[in-house]
Amino acid sequence: MQPDFDSMNETDVREIIVRPLLERLGYAHGTAANIRTEVPLRYERAFLGRKKPTKDPALAGRADYICEVVSFGRWCVEVKAPGESLTQDDVEQAHTYSAHPEISASYFLLTNGREFKLFATGSLGVPVLRWEYEQTDRVFMNLINIVGPEAIKKLRKLLTPDVGKPLGLGLPPQLELIGGEVHYGEHQSNHPLINGQAMKGAIAPVTGKYVERRLDGLLHAVVSVRSPLQGLSELNRLVGLNDFEFYSIDEYVSTDINWPTVFQNFIKGRLEPGTQAQLLPGLAPIVIPFGFDFTVFTEAIGFAKDDLFQGVFHLEYNYSFIEGGRPNAFDPLQAQIAAAIALSPTAQVKGEGTYSIRTKPLISPG
Repeated sequence: MQPDFDSMNETDVREIIVRPLLERLGYAHGTAANIRTEVPLRYERAFLGRKKPTKDPALAGRADYICEVVSFGRWCVEVKAPGESLTQDDVEQAHTYSAHPEISASYFLLTNGREFKLFATGSLGVPVLRWEYEQTDRVFMNLINIVGPEAIKKLRKLLTPDVGKPLGLGLPPQLELIGGEVHYGEHQSNHPLINGQAMKGAIAPVTGKYVERRLDGLLHAVVSVRSPLQGLSELNRLVGLNDFEFYSIDEYVSTDINWPTVFQNFIKGRLEPGTQAQLLPGLAPIVIPFGFDFTVFTEAIGFAKDDLFQGVFHLEYNYSFIEGGRPNAFDPLQAQIAAAIALSPTAQVKGEGTYSIRTKPLISPG
């Protein structure tokens, strides 16, 4: 059925036409083939080479959707209203955002709902794929073969890596992480059970692990972090969040603050209702009266200088709570927890911060 484009605005195009198309391609929020509606930028200006804050133009727009196969690559979608034509200025604006070093999208899609134009980033002359709304089913196989999650993975694997080559300028093929700190900044929670700001100002020690290049060419970092909060540290242990595995599609670890390397981590897991945990030292273990399924997405953006890898990070936790049966009527805390879960069965926490990690070679540069 043909949509009534004459009555639709940009938001309608996003939610009625574009989002279902992205989901059909295999993308969904909070998964390893993620849909993001924003990517925080440290430098919100277009630039080539060195940054010039007084001369570099501000980014004229933002993508409506960033489709991201975590640690493999991403592409962007910019949506216009059906009454707007897709101009060359629109193409250039979408390209400027997609080509930004902190985005580095392989493709970008420009659409007003009626018409779709898919471009390879860096090639603005002729679209890779162009179609009208009513042709979507006919071109869908072409589209999924270009920007579907598996296609983005294959695009990354087209590189022929040398796993013995240096991680970056002046860096060996492998690095050991020997310490460091994670400084937590602003955190926001949308659920009464989770105090997002409890992490603000906290400092977590980095206790070790390594950075290497995998056989498929991906930069691979394993980072051990000990939570600064005792209770949270025990929960992290129970759900396997003591070690974080990060991957980057960048060929090298950057040594240039203007062109940082982006490492990404995606984890999903589950805590069963009724799990016993010793949340505070010296106290007997307690039974946690609820459980949860969760996903964690973390993006660390940074560069190497001397024996340090440093930068900023953004994270997003998504929880789906699992009730643990009828609460004890004589325990007011259990009753409050059960009521909060019944009222809000899902929760999201977003946060940001900075980190600095000390490194040393695992093998001599060669």
